Order: sequence, then structure tokens, then C-alpha cells
Amino acid sequence: MNNINLGKLALSIKYGLTMGSLVLVQASFAHTEDSNSTSQMETITVTAQALKVETPAQETPKSVAIVGESEIKEKHVQKLDEAFRYTAGFTSPYGPDNDAEWMFVRGLEPSVYLDGNRLYKEGFWAFTSEMYGLEQIELIKGPAGVMYGETYPGGVINLVQKKPTDIPQKSISFSGGSDNYLQLGVDIADWANSDGSQRYRFVAMINQQDEMLDGTENKRIYIAPSYAIDFSDSTTLTLLASFLQDDGVPQNNFKPIDGTLRALPGGEYIDPKTNYGQPNHDKFEKTQITAGYQLDHQINDTWAYKQNFNYTYIDLYLRSTSAYQDWQNNDGDLYSLDRYTLINDGDSNSYTFDNHVAGDWYSQNIEHQLVTGFDYQYHRNKWLGNGTGSFVGKVDSVNPEYGSAPDLTADLFDNDINKKQLGLYSQYQARIAQQWIFNVGARYDDIKVESEGKFKDKLDDSQLSFDTGLMFVADNGLSPYVSYSQSFYVISSLDFTTNKLYDPIESEQKEVGVKYTPDFLDGYINVAWFDIDQENSLITDLDGNGNPTTSQSGTQTNIKGLEIEGKVAVSENTVVTAAYTYMDATSGEGSAKQRKSLIPEHMANTWITYDFTGVGIEGLTAGIGARYTGTTIDATENASVPAYLLWDAMANYKVNKQWDMQLNVTNLTDEEYIAGCDYGICYYGEEARVTATANYKW
Repeated sequence: MNNINLGKLALSIKYGLTMGSLVLVQASFAHTEDSNSTSQMETITVTAQALKVETPAQETPKSVAIVGESEIKEKHVQKLDEAFRYTAGFTSPYGPDNDAEWMFVRGLEPSVYLDGNRLYKEGFWAFTSEMYGLEQIELIKGPAGVMYGETYPGGVINLVQKKPTDIPQKSISFSGGSDNYLQLGVDIADWANSDGSQRYRFVAMINQQDEMLDGTENKRIYIAPSYAIDFSDSTTLTLLASFLQDDGVPQNNFKPIDGTLRALPGGEYIDPKTNYGQPNHDKFEKTQITAGYQLDHQINDTWAYKQNFNYTYIDLYLRSTSAYQDWQNNDGDLYSLDRYTLINDGDSNSYTFDNHVAGDWYSQNIEHQLVTGFDYQYHRNKWLGNGTGSFVGKVDSVNPEYGSAPDLTADLFDNDINKKQLGLYSQYQARIAQQWIFNVGARYDDIKVESEGKFKDKLDDSQLSFDTGLMFVADNGLSPYVSYSQSFYVISSLDFTTNKLYDPIESEQKEVGVKYTPDFLDGYINVAWFDIDQENSLITDLDGNGNPTTSQSGTQTNIKGLEIEGKVAVSENTVVTAAYTYMDATSGEGSAKQRKSLIPEHMANTWITYDFTGVGIEGLTAGIGARYTGTTIDATENASVPAYLLWDAMANYKVNKQWDMQLNVTNLTDEEYIAGCDYGICYYGEEARVTATANYKW
């Protein structure tokens, strides 16, 4: 295992932050005429659909991050948990996975939405996001209960699916790379009639890839048609659908702390590619279908009516084998691991319906915005499963052997859980004298969850959520703000330590910050301090079989932090993105209070893009990025996980108006590192990945 020289690492980060600061200072003092001659970057003026009102991200008293289609392509983002790698407060501590997306925002998990419609993640029945099918990804950081009801406290990630465009566009792309990666994608948007009042878009993609662990792989098919109809200048209906199918061998990146973070008695370390599963028998088969619509109607100059509906169906068969150290009956043999096989076989059905009106009007010196509506969400998950897994024997941690797979039919039991949510919400925003922005919102939700399988339980809950914020937009570009928000979440799955439903998880966030977008600066610099308190948090625990799971014991979590991030065009050819995050994450109370596992205290990153047109090389653009993640801990083992620094790079060459070629390298130096450890389980990070892409437009 490669050890990181922390002294050199600290110097590298210090140098990187110093250079980033100098670049920002240089941009701040750039000549006004030069700044004005450059068009404002898209990230400044773009609005987040997730806010449900037409408000620029820089003019809302919330922390908002937006990744557009151009950035998805630039960094060749393949999974959702890669999209915000260069965003403050974001981390993915579990390493690569081909059957799940692991994300923490401000130390907590976010909820995911598709065009404002809830996508459920309950156990292994989680919606899979296909990056090729998206035109934008939006992130509202922290609790967001007023607009969306029950949500994870990390925030709201809204996926914006590609839709018909007013101007026809057509493209095809082919990618290939390391680990036998191959991908072919087609994206066609055109008019369906002569005047363009009906438009369509067809997006399709097929790919295959070997995964990091020995014997693991995945193949995917994705198809997403959409159709838009303008019934009049004020009314548009957009029909949306998608189909995704995954077929592969799951990779379980669970490794024992002895052999990863600590050497085994013989001095050995476990190879990151080691697979403790049964690659000849493990299986990951998933079919995912969505269908829905968006109806937009402009009632008059003041009021607009919007209605969204989405249905999601997921059919899953998962047979997944992993191994853990024998916590309960430790015989002292650190080379011998307990092997468990998890089986889930079933489906989930969910639909969400959001119905609201939005008004925008003026009176005297005040601009008013009001959003009020209701939504209904339904989710049902039925499957045969064996809880957190069945014991299937021992495996050597250094030299695993693969054999026959036992018949675990007798261990399977029925699971049937459904959740219903009805929510009423309203949010008002006032812009006073074009400088003071004030908003306040409230929401009432009624939630019912019922487990009707082998373990029966019911939960009937109601919640009242609040949200408020105040911002001052100064003439010099400084916009200080304060905000307060709440959220709650009801997990529609079982706590396998009690075989009961979880209690609602309640969170609140206080935030103070400043957003800086002066006229002379082509870009922005944002600073935010936040404080999140959470009741009934989830903790890692062991079930009756000794398997790791999540449980709930009234635990409190507190996460305080500071985020500094900016994006600046320092010249006509150079754009710099930089971010720094500090987090103090703790769980428990009183003498039991301790630092939270997996959450780094310090993170920093920067990405620099340079267009070589300025030096006479027409069409060539290159980018390089550095991602630093500070030390984390495994609280149960009282162990420190070393910091790591990763480099990424990109080069794009536009051959002509139709063709461009691109090369991306992730983890440029192929650094071997541990992404995190918890409860004696460690997760290796992603190895180097190289991809080459050819794009053709017509």
C-alpha cells in the first residue's frame, strides 16, 4: 500500500491554495474594461429549477451549486457521485460502486429528484442516474423541507433530464478507455412539425465496463425519449420517459481495517482489487423505467401554473457476497473473515405529483414572488430478501478462494413496505428596493409508512417545516445573507437491529454567508458558515448475525462548517474554480460525544481550464484539477485515516464545427488510498481511469 507523505501533501495544498488565492486577487484587480468585454459565465445567471422560482443562484439566501451539461462533458462525469467533486462540502467516502451512488453533502446524505420529482432510495432500491441523459444537475445544500417535504438533511440534488429544444441539434459520441470501457451515445432533438410547436428529443446510450474489483463488471442500456407540445404561447406540455437496464457483477468494496489501514501480522496489505465475493455467482440485474410529464401554463402576466408527475418502476435482482472480520467470536485470526451473501429480489413502484402556482408582481418599490401548492408521493417496495445477509463460510483476507454458491432460498422472507406523503406548502419572497431579499416558507406534511411483510409495523406522522432567509444585495457586489431551514425524513425500510420501522429523522440548519459578484469580476466568490443539528440520527451497528447495518437510538448529530468557493475567468482564456471546506462533525451527547466517522475536517480542490487559442493553437482546451481530502477517523476503532491528494486532467481538441476529440484522466498518478473507514470496515478509493471520446455534431 502506498503511504502518503503528509509533509509534502501539506506543502502541496498550501501551494495550491496560495496560487488559487493569487489568481483570485489577480482577477479582482483586473482592468474593468477587460472584465466587461468578457461575457458573464453561465453559472452566474443560471437559475436552479429546484428553487421553483426564477431566481439566479447568486441572489438567493441559500448555498446552491449547479453543474451544467458542458461541465458534465468536460470532466466526463460517469456517475452522480462524481458530479460535485469540485464543489465545497461534497464527499464520497465509500469508494467506487457499480450498484449504488454514495454522496455526503455537509457530512449528510442528500435526496435526489428528477425534474423536481422525488426519486426514492430505500435500501438497494435506489434510482440510478445516467449522466448522458442530463442537461443540468442542481444542488441545494442543507435541509430543504419546505419545498420538498421529507428529505435527507444533506440537501436536494435535482436532475434535469434532456428535453426537446427550440433549435434542432444532433450529436453522436463514442468513448473508450481503461478497464474495457466502451460507450456509444446518440442525442437527437428536432421539430416534429413545420412550425416547431411540437418538438421531440431522443437520447440513447449503451456501454460496458469492468469494475475495480476482480471479476466485477457492468453493462448498461439507456433510452430517454421526450416530446413537447406548445398548445399556445402560454401553455406547454412536455412528455418524458426513460428506460435503463444494468446487467453485471456487483462489487463490494468492504475491506477489513487489518490489511488496509493497519498491516496484518505478517506485514501484508490487501490488494485494492481483492474481491471477497463470488464473482461466478453474484449478480446485479436492474431494470428502471420512468414516465411522466410537465405542464406549464402562464395564466397572465402575474401568475403561472405548473404541474409535474413522475412514475418510477424498479425491478431488481441482487445477489451480493462480501466479508467482514468476526466481531462477535473473534478467534484472534486476522486472516480469517466471515463471508455473507445478501439477496434481494423484487420491485418498487413510486409516483410523485406536484401541483403549484407561482406569482410575480410589483407594488411600489417591492417585487413579490409567491409559490404555493401541494404534492403527493407514494412508494411501495415488495421483495424477497434475507435482511443484511446469510453467513456462507470463511474466506482468507489475503488469498480468497471462490467456489460453489449455497442455496439460500430457506433464508429469504417477504418484505412489503409502503409510504404515502401528502404535503401543503407555500413560500413568499420579497425584493425590496432591488437590494433586500427576504423569504419565508412553511409546509405541512402527513406521512404514513407501513411494513406488511414478515416484520409488521406502522408509522403515522405529521410534520410542520419552516424556512426563512434574508439577503442584502449591495452595489459593490457583496451580498451577505442569513437563513434557517428545517427538514425531516422517514425511512421506509426496517431497522434490522429491532425489526421495526425507523423513527423520523429531524434536522435544522442555520447558515450565515456572503456571495460576491462585483461588476469588474467575471465570476463569483462565495463564503458560507453552517450549523446543522439532527435528531434520531442513524449510526452503524451490528444486526443479530453480526453484519454491519444502520440503527437508530436517539443519537444526535451536529455538523458545523465553513465553505469558501469561487469560479473566476481570470483572462479571456483561463477559468479557475476553487473550493475549501472545514467541517466539525460530531455524534452523541455529553461524555459520549465523539467525532463522526468518514467526515474529513478539511477538504480543498481547484480546477483550471485553459484555452490555447490565445497562444495560437486554435481549438485546443486543457484542464487540470487537484482534490485534497483531509484525515478522517473510524470512531469505533479510534483510528485515523490518512489524507490524500488526487489529480485529474482533461484535453479537448475541436477539429472543426462538427468534430471534437477529448481525453480525460481521473486520479492521474494512480494514487492508492483509503476513502474512509467505519466500524472496522475500510473502503479503497478509485484507481486511475483513462477515457477518450470522439463527438460529432450535425
